[in-house]
Amino acid sequence: MTGTNRHTSGTVMGKIAFIGLLLLAAIIVVTGIMSRQANSEQVAEWTQARLLPAVSVTQPVTGEATQSLTLAGRLQAFKQASIYARVDGYVKEWHHDIGALVTEGEVLAELDTPELDQQLIQAQADVDRFSADVALARSTLDRWKKLVATNAVTAQELEQRENSYRAAQAQLASAKANVNRLQVQKDLAMIPAPFDGVVVARNKDIGDLINAGSDDSEPLFMLASTHPLRLNVQVPQKFARQIQKGTQAEVSVPESPGSRYEAEVVRSNSAVDRHTGTMLVQLILDNQDNSLLPGGYASVNLPLSANAAMLTVPVSALIFNANGLSVATVSGAGDNTTVSLKAIEPGRDLGRDIEIASGIDATDRVITNPPDGIENGDVVRVVNGQQS
Repeated sequence: MTGTNRHTSGTVMGKIAFIGLLLLAAIIVVTGIMSRQANSEQVAEWTQARLLPAVSVTQPVTGEATQSLTLAGRLQAFKQASIYARVDGYVKEWHHDIGALVTEGEVLAELDTPELDQQLIQAQADVDRFSADVALARSTLDRWKKLVATNAVTAQELEQRENSYRAAQAQLASAKANVNRLQVQKDLAMIPAPFDGVVVARNKDIGDLINAGSDDSEPLFMLASTHPLRLNVQVPQKFARQIQKGTQAEVSVPESPGSRYEAEVVRSNSAVDRHTGTMLVQLILDNQDNSLLPGGYASVNLPLSANAAMLTVPVSALIFNANGLSVATVSGAGDNTTVSLKAIEPGRDLGRDIEIASGIDATDRVITNPPDGIENGDVVRVVNGQQS
């Protein structure tokens, strides 16, 4: 009995041990499977992360504020005119040479017009002849009026005399108009100055033939008004809004290195040239003493407002495409880091960096080397720089 109990007890314990071993083996197998699955998921996540474009980012840097802007330009006469002859003839006399100061209406030169003179003489003779015809027609009409009262002539014949008188009057009026026309042309032989100024060129000498209105005609004189003077400068786009009408500026010229001349911004063309990226600005200088010369080189110093500082980014961050110039910024973090393209207006090229006039903020995270074909909404992986 006792032997049988021992045998039964040993058998039960063996079964329990066997079942325990089976459970342990099952646990080990399940644990291994779960571990391998977790590792597989981690590997998949790691692999997926490596498939995203890797980018580095930076934040824009605020450059130093520009307090003034120095630009070059050419001084121009406020008024400048090429003086042409308006009638054919020969130069009879010129009264002023280059450098002469003249006033409006003052005669610069006089032309000899022999052909026009003969036409004027002929026209005056026609006036005299038609005046005589009018007088004759008038006296004839008066006689016929008396004759018709006595029925010596008919009313129809009187009407014919009246028509003859009116025709003679019309011919006389036409002849007088022709004289007036020729006299106006004769007056054009005197070449006046159209405004106060200085003679800057004289191209004809006494005896030269003048063909008015010909395609190859050359001006007799060039006249310029030297006070005030105009100065046109090209202002870069990024400074365009900093230059306003009424802005006071200083002008210097090479021939007077120690002198400064006051100028004032009076107008701009309010547009940026697409080829040069600049806006045309015009300044006025008084120049009452004629110390500045039209056509000369000048340098102008324009003050700028204090908010002229620009943000700068690496030149490598710029993206050129059909839509213009832009930079790529990122938002979000980790696997949710997405791209936003922002159109920008560039400023000065500083070499490795470039100023950005508008389009981004100082808090933006800008991709320093955007990959080709990057688009809005693309998911990227930030490998350095600000992660959030």
